[in-house]
Amino acid sequence: MRDKMNILFVVNPFAGHGSKAKIPELIVKYVDKIKFDYDLVFTEYAGHASEMAKEAKEKGLDAVISVGGDGTVNEVASALAYSDTALGIIPGGSGNGLSMHLGIGRNARKAIRIINEFHTKFIDTATVNDKFYVNMAGVGIDGLVAYKTKQSSKRGFRTYLKGALSEAVKYKNQTYKVEIDGEVQQGKFLSINVANGSMFGYNFKIAANADTSDGLVDALMVHDAHKMNYIGNAWRFWAGRIHKSKFASLNQVSSIKVTTFEDSFMHVDGEGYPFSAGELEFKVMKQSLTVIC
Repeated sequence: MRDKMNILFVVNPFAGHGSKAKIPELIVKYVDKIKFDYDLVFTEYAGHASEMAKEAKEKGLDAVISVGGDGTVNEVASALAYSDTALGIIPGGSGNGLSMHLGIGRNARKAIRIINEFHTKFIDTATVNDKFYVNMAGVGIDGLVAYKTKQSSKRGFRTYLKGALSEAVKYKNQTYKVEIDGEVQQGKFLSINVANGSMFGYNFKIAANADTSDGLVDALMVHDAHKMNYIGNAWRFWAGRIHKSKFASLNQVSSIKVTTFEDSFMHVDGEGYPFSAGELEFKVMKQSLTVIC
């Protein structure tokens, strides 16, 4: 009979907008102790989750469970790519985009139940200029909103929506050159998002039909338009129909290159960063991560 599986829970106590104090208690109470031997550790600084996940992988652990938001998932997943150690997720952030996409949802007890069942599958991951991501990355207004949200002491849907609306009023679309399968187009865009999963979080869908196991990413480009057109079509993001808008286009690709001509902002799995003018190359890494879902 196989020995117990060994897993590690990596908890980011700073993620999200509510208290995470109860999640460790739920883990202790509900994790299957017949099936698992486990440790529970807390992150202390940026990058710490990745360090602990790498160490767990090198020890041959069966899984590392990310307890936090999309940024924590990114750190853990980046350390586990192309290994036999699976990624598990207990949502503890604000958006929880990948957790929502995979059907894990936002409920910690449900997530623990899924971990106890321990069904796994392979999914794709991606890179932008060799920077790893598992759910979504892009440039434009979404990068700016992610950056501003990160600077705020507040979290949650209201903070995100308020920031998005505030920036949308004054944001000036930028010019990008986009290269897809040898074809080049250049023009002004509100945003360009390259999605492995379907959403940022909160059911805010960028690519409703995205499949994390198809070897492709979904590149959604929102073209230059009057601001009233954006406002009038905002409902499409929650309905998963933004790609049906006349000012948006969607391409399923294995790689895409975007050139920016002025300083901008990018986002990678929910984290926003300033980005100097230059090239961004997005690539898929097929079947590179094992996830519990």
